[in-house]
Amino acid sequence: MKKIILSLAAVLAFALTSDAQTRKGTVLLGAGSSLTETGWMDLEITPKVGYFVQDGVAVGAMINFSNNNEDKTAYELSSSESSIGVFARYYVSNNLFTEVGLSSVSKSSEALKSVAQEATDAQGNPVTLPNVDKVVEESTSSMDINLGMGYTIVWREHFAIEPFVNLVFSNGEVKGFDNASSAVNSHDVKGTKFDLGVSFSLFF
Repeated sequence: MKKIILSLAAVLAFALTSDAQTRKGTVLLGAGSSLTETGWMDLEITPKVGYFVQDGVAVGAMINFSNNNEDKTAYELSSSESSIGVFARYYVSNNLFTEVGLSSVSKSSEALKSVAQEATDAQGNPVTLPNVDKVVEESTSSMDINLGMGYTIVWREHFAIEPFVNLVFSNGEVKGFDNASSAVNSHDVKGTKFDLGVSFSLFF
């Protein structure tokens, strides 16, 4: 019987409500990642910081920068990603919260492509030359609106695990390499998607 009581106490401690953590004046430090498009070994962490302006209501900012270079024998490929945004969170109950965010996201990457060469002979007639490999840059930029809901699972008073789901509305531009024209072309994109993820937060 004693073991059962201790087990129940442990479960209650793990599922402790976040009432104390969401009081006015509390600072929130978090780091979250989407699990929809990445695996556990490829998480893209986005840090965020927030402040509870009143009980159960927090506002804050999120920012993320990353850069990667891949050295080859005769060339170097680089990729980068940046996002910056703001968010507001409201706790519907002790643990359940809704969150809205606005963020600007930019991604760019270099790739080696086979590009056709244009040339003419002495008379001005087009000449067919073999394709050459060139490093070209492809990029995506968008403005995203996030409408989400999550659940705060408090562990040891100040630390919490927060699974969440977001509905993301995106509006932006994509620049990609077109094989037919051997050039980088751009076009506008709009889309909506569901995003599942998890955050790890500190309250103090």
